[in-house]
Amino acid sequence: MRVLPLVLLPLCAGLAWAAPAPYYKWQSKVDGSVICRQSSPGEGWERLDGRPYRDLNCTLPAGRIERPEGVPGFRPQPGR
Repeated sequence: MRVLPLVLLPLCAGLAWAAPAPYYKWQSKVDGSVICRQSSPGEGWERLDGRPYRDLNCTLPAGRIERPEGVPGFRPQPGR
């Protein structure tokens, strides 16, 4: 019984690194209205553009995290 908390502790610690899902602009196929949501609102909506946003008003683009060259094991990836 004492082993169970020791096994679950690393799993719970891994959840602390999780990030929120990005927001996207969605456009209605019916009337053309635009909303900002994290997931599709339904069948009558299509993603307006592929750009992710950080806020629920879709005004702050989700930026890349630039790592310095001095970080061991870091290799920049093209296109990111």
